[in-house]
Parts: sequence; C-alpha cells; structure tokens
Amino acid sequence: MTVLPFARPEDDEPLPSPPVQEAERRLMGYARALRALFFGLLAVSGTLVAVGSAALALRSGAYVVAGTVNHRLTFMGMIGAPVAGMTSQDFIPVSRLPTWATSLGAPLLILRFLPGLLVLLFLYRLFDFYAKSEVFTFATTREIRNIACSVLAYSCVSLVTHPLMYLLGLFPEIFSWDMQQIDALVLGVILLAVTYVMKIGNRIQEEQKDYI
Repeated sequence: MTVLPFARPEDDEPLPSPPVQEAERRLMGYARALRALFFGLLAVSGTLVAVGSAALALRSGAYVVAGTVNHRLTFMGMIGAPVAGMTSQDFIPVSRLPTWATSLGAPLLILRFLPGLLVLLFLYRLFDFYAKSEVFTFATTREIRNIACSVLAYSCVSLVTHPLMYLLGLFPEIFSWDMQQIDALVLGVILLAVTYVMKIGNRIQEEQKDYI
C-alpha cells in the first residue's frame, strides 16, 4: 500500500477553496444573467411608476399627459416629445380634475404597483444569492417567502386601491378582481407552501452539520 505524503498547512496559511463544479459554474452564470435582467426590469418599471405618479400629482401636460377616459386613469404621450395635440375626444386631462383627487391619486397609483416592484426587487436579491453560489440557505428561503408575500399583496391590493380611486373618479368600477389577481393569489399560496418545506429542509441540513 502506497502512502501519499501529506503536507500540513501553516497556521497562517489559508486552506484551499474547494474546486467549482461545472454545474455550479453554469448556475452562477445563469444567475448573473437573470440578476441583471431583473435589475433592468426593476429600474424601468420603477421609472415608469415614478413618471406616471409625478404626472398625476403635478398635473403635467407637457411630455406625459395624465387624464381619464371613461373614468379610467390613462396616460398619453412619451418622454422627450410634447403631446399637445395627442388628446382624444373622450380624454379628460388631469388639469381639469380636482386638485385633491389628483393629489390623493398619485400615492394610490404607487401603492397599486408597489407589490410588483417588490417582486422584482426580491427576485433580484434571490438571484444575487444564487450568483454567489448560495442556493439552499435560510437567506434564499427568506427571499422566496418575500416574493410569495409580495405576489399575495399584488393579488389583494386592488381591493383597496380600486374603491378609493373610484371615489376619486379615476377608476370606473368600485370593485374589480379579475383572473390575473386570482392567479396571483394561487401562485402566492403555492410559493408560501414551498418556502415552508424549504425552511424545514434548511433546519434538517443545519442539524446534520451540527451532528457531523
């Protein structure tokens, strides 16, 4: 039997890191790409919500015109080009609406889209952990739980914002809950169940490490 020599590292010499497997390298690459994608979607979506809310609150009419069509909040125009002649016969500019209605409508608009922005934010953070090769950890389980709660909030937030926007004259119906919100509710419940199982798995993994 041949005995291979073993060189004991010095006390101040760091231990060599384990080699990165091919599957792990591919996972990290995909995670970096998806992290960049969700960051871009978050930046674009956040900018659109901010611009729309500002146009509503400031009663803008230069570049992005906010108004209502059949009592439904609508935005016309694009950033960088005046839209003086882009109004239709049924379009009522926000400048003709009461100031108190537009002032209260802006935060309601932000609240309506906030859960979707949080979903993108937590997806970005989740894939940031994956890019660091942290897959089955308490941190990733927490981010998936945050995504589930945000999806549930997205499915239910319209039950709050739509009645209030109806009272402000910015939405045509006092109650609106379509199939998209129902699908989001089902998806949120499924994700919560998955996070519960993952949390138990994380605890089992930690107990096995302590036992070893």
